[in-house]
Amino acid sequence: MNTTTKIFLPLGISACIVLNVFTLSSCGNKDAKAADGPAPVKIEDQRVKSSDINRITALGRVEPEDQITSLSMEVPGVVSKISANDGQELSAGTTILELDHSVESARLQLAEARVRTQGEEVKGILAQVRSAEIKAQNFKDRYDRLKNIFDSGAETRQNVDNAKTDSETAQREVERLQASRQSAESRLNELQADARVTRAEIGRKVLKAPTNGTLLKLTPNVGSAVAVGGSVGDFAPKGAITVLCEVDELFVDAVAVGQKATIRRQGSTDVITTGQVVSVGAYLKKKSLFSDEAGALEDRRVREVRVRLDISHY
Repeated sequence: MNTTTKIFLPLGISACIVLNVFTLSSCGNKDAKAADGPAPVKIEDQRVKSSDINRITALGRVEPEDQITSLSMEVPGVVSKISANDGQELSAGTTILELDHSVESARLQLAEARVRTQGEEVKGILAQVRSAEIKAQNFKDRYDRLKNIFDSGAETRQNVDNAKTDSETAQREVERLQASRQSAESRLNELQADARVTRAEIGRKVLKAPTNGTLLKLTPNVGSAVAVGGSVGDFAPKGAITVLCEVDELFVDAVAVGQKATIRRQGSTDVITTGQVVSVGAYLKKKSLFSDEAGALEDRRVREVRVRLDISHY
């Protein structure tokens, strides 16, 4: 029976990448082809020809394809609550930590209370407007009716004039109440805007997961002071696992998108998975991934190569 073993490859670890490049030309010896590592090559201050090598070995760092995100806060403050742990998988929008926002919360409660009170006032004025409109329409209908009767000679001028006055007075009351309603609604909008601002201030003090993914590390503890823009942790977006590696400038011409690769833990010869090159840097740069390691040659340049691993998404 075949068994399948799930390989766990922690993000951030160093890995050894072996890129399968080209088959040696016929003039190469068989021992060189079978060797587990770069074939012997004579270097004379020039890039190695791709036809002279069949594999390239490079060191890389395991990370998500969308790259690890450094988490930070928009505003300073003191951590009052932590809601997630290192290594925890989170959905987008899940709260990770909160800075103290007791003052803002109290201000929000007051703002929301004012909104509710003003909202009730607006409702009351709207009811008055509807009642006044009905009353004004009734007075207008009465005036129109008396005017028609007056035109036929069966009504007095005094009654018609009184009906007209009542109709005009009722209409002015409608207009007054409509102006009052507009003023009350404007005030309600202002109070709602104040509440939104306060709510946004609180939101800036709450750190949430930017996407689905894994919280790799959270630095502060409850009571810790947090500065603006300072990193408070690392977050790995959910997606394919890749290895970002740096290939020495001597071998850059031999690397291309689509090439197959095998992955080993650094210092081990056991292959833990395979992968495929999905991107190759467009330019040479100084070493950065492992520039602090002993023996690193700072005068040599590298090109970044990203390999997508043939294992399930983490």
